[in-house]
Amino acid sequence: MPKPPFALISDLHANLEATEAVLADIEREGVKDIVCLGDIVGYGPDPDKVVDIVKRRAAVVIAGNHDWAVLNKPHGFNPLARNVIEYTRDMMEPKLYHVFGKTRERWTFLENLAAVIQDGDLTYVHGSLRDPLMDYCFGDRHALWNPAQLDQIFPKVKWLCFCGHTHFPTVIREDKVCWYPAEGRMEHALDRGRKYIINTGSVGQPRDGDPRACYAILTGEAVRYRRVPYDIEKTRGKILAIDAYEKVLADRLQKGK
Repeated sequence: MPKPPFALISDLHANLEATEAVLADIEREGVKDIVCLGDIVGYGPDPDKVVDIVKRRAAVVIAGNHDWAVLNKPHGFNPLARNVIEYTRDMMEPKLYHVFGKTRERWTFLENLAAVIQDGDLTYVHGSLRDPLMDYCFGDRHALWNPAQLDQIFPKVKWLCFCGHTHFPTVIREDKVCWYPAEGRMEHALDRGRKYIINTGSVGQPRDGDPRACYAILTGEAVRYRRVPYDIEKTRGKILAIDAYEKVLADRLQKGK
C-alpha cells in the first residue's frame, strides 16, 4: 500500500484529456503513487483508454458506481448516465472471441475492484462507509448536506476516509466543520486527534463551478488540492461525435457543473 506523499484521483469518467493532464501534474509534483477512488468510466468518450491508464498507473483502485453498472445493470441512473453506461458496456464487454487480450483484461480488472479498502487508519471508498457505491456525502454548502448521515459514518472512520462520487472537493471534520479548497488556500492540515472525510473532487467532470480537473495529494499531515487545466474542447468534440451521448454531457465540461 502507498505511503505519503501519494495522489488521490476520483471520478475520471472516461475523460482521457483530463486524466492525462492530471497524471502529468502528478509527475511534476514528484509524486509516484496514485490511489483511484472509482468511476473510471461513465459520461466521457474514452472508457477503454482511461481504464488502461488506471490499470497501469494506480497502486490502489476502488470500484465506483459507474464501474459497477457497466458490469451489471444501471439501476437508479438517470437517462443521460444510463445511455452512456449501455454504450460503454457494448464497447468494453468481452465477446466470445475475446478469450485473451486487452478487452478481457479490462473487464477482469473492473470485476476485481474492491468496494472498500482499509490501510491502517486510512480508508478508501467511492461513496461512503454507509453505502460504498451509491451514498453521496456532501459538505454543508450543498442542499443535500446531511449531518445525521455523518453521525452514522464517522464511527466507522479510523482517521482519514477518502471518497469521491459527489464531484465536490471537500474536507469534513467529525464535528461537522467543512473546509473547501480555493485559490490561495489549497492545503488543509489534518489533526491526528480528529477524524476526517476527504472528498478529492473529480478529474473528469468537476461540478463545483471550476472546469479544471481536480485531485488531491496526501502529504502526510495535510491534504493538498490541485486544479489542472486540460483540453476541454477536444473532449467535447469526442462526446458530440457519439450519437448515444447527449449534448449536455459535452457542454457541462465548460462550466464545471
